[in-house]
Amino acid sequence: MVQKQKIVKSEGLQAAVRLSKSDYVKVQQLIEAGLYRSFADFLREAVRDKLGSMEVISVKKVENHDAEHMIETYLKQHPGPNFASEIADALGLDFGVTFKTINKLLEDGHIKKAKK
Repeated sequence: MVQKQKIVKSEGLQAAVRLSKSDYVKVQQLIEAGLYRSFADFLREAVRDKLGSMEVISVKKVENHDAEHMIETYLKQHPGPNFASEIADALGLDFGVTFKTINKLLEDGHIKKAKK
């Protein structure tokens, strides 16, 4: 006995977008060059790329002395000027904790402020 399989077609949602003429022409040129099959193909990839770049970063909860050690180690491994936000991102630390810890390290003379 042969069992029939039901084919389920997943339906996606649609979103309309207005493009400037120059953006439209650029996308059309990419399609004509064979890099994309269609506008929909290009737009799906563009949306996925953008969403992927905006993923939420998890933040570690660490004690103050651990944050100090992590930041000092990072600065030894990455000499030169560093932004507090870059340090926080690289180490996965909360921005507030990072700024507070950097200020403490500056006050204690463990690190120096970069010259402008």
